[in-house]
Amino acid sequence: MSDMEADIRTHHIHIVKWNGTEWKNYIHFRDYLNANENVALQYAKLKEELESKYADDRVAYTKGKQNMINKISRK
Repeated sequence: MSDMEADIRTHHIHIVKWNGTEWKNYIHFRDYLNANENVALQYAKLKEELESKYADDRVAYTKGKQNMINKISRK
């Protein structure tokens, strides 16, 4: 059975308008994590915990990250 047949997902791709608001938000988020190692490690740990807990529930996984994403985005 191939990954596609098993519905195994390994990546989640966002496509946004270059230099638009969403693009700028993603760049800000990336740059903030690159500049703040401790926050990046906390975010990575949260993602790992959520992946273990919600491996088959993408919506719950995404909701679980939202508070931290919002907090980082406001900085």
